[in-house]
Amino acid sequence: MQMKNFLKEKLARKPYVLGAFVASCSPTNVEILGMNGLDFVILDMEHSPLGLETMVDMIRAAEAYGMVAIPRVYTIETKLMRRVLDIGAHGLLVPMVNTMDDARYVLDAVKFPPLGQRGMNAGRGPRWGAYDHYIQEANDALFTMFQCETREGLRNVEEMAKLEGLDSIFIGTGDLSLDMGHPQDLKNPEVAGAIDTILNACVKNGKIPGIVTGTPEAAAERIHQGFRIVTIMNDLGMFKKQSQLQIDKVHALCP
Repeated sequence: MQMKNFLKEKLARKPYVLGAFVASCSPTNVEILGMNGLDFVILDMEHSPLGLETMVDMIRAAEAYGMVAIPRVYTIETKLMRRVLDIGAHGLLVPMVNTMDDARYVLDAVKFPPLGQRGMNAGRGPRWGAYDHYIQEANDALFTMFQCETREGLRNVEEMAKLEGLDSIFIGTGDLSLDMGHPQDLKNPEVAGAIDTILNACVKNGKIPGIVTGTPEAAAERIHQGFRIVTIMNDLGMFKKQSQLQIDKVHALCP
């Protein structure tokens, strides 16, 4: 069975793809999002207690609906990134990639030779030891994303965007605006200019630009701006918002 990446296939035929951050450690939530038609989910290890034993079931739930699960690791560390790939992740979002050394380190860790130094294993990723063609397929199918979310990363984004093996640069607007001294003020000229700089670096160098949003209107605005990978929600945030609306509505009807 050939290893495929549904996200790459969708990006080849669609102008944009929609996704969500999943911080709930819930395979059920992943399944529901896939059932509703999302293209991908980002499994958030950075800001949740999510571990690998739960993550593998979340990846399976995504695959059942032709959706790609992309773990966001919590550190640039070789063993962690490789273990995530060994359980079958077809993508990887790496936060705080700030320097060219960071960027090269990540690519070296996640690619098999001759592109990197990833080692062989007999886990779920290589189909329990079915190595025929796996190395080349894995190098081709893996969707690698760097997160640009600091001024230092911004200074290096043009050079990073030239790297072979990198597929996408994803903007963490919250941390980027915080690092620039304008937390969550995405209309600030400096922050807006930084977002444009990252977008332009991606377009110029054939990388796919991605960004986080929180509303349908914000998502549409970013898509029209030229972003092709767009997250539209966090599952826990959505649960909080919708449950609060239900509670408030009942109280309003029964004062």
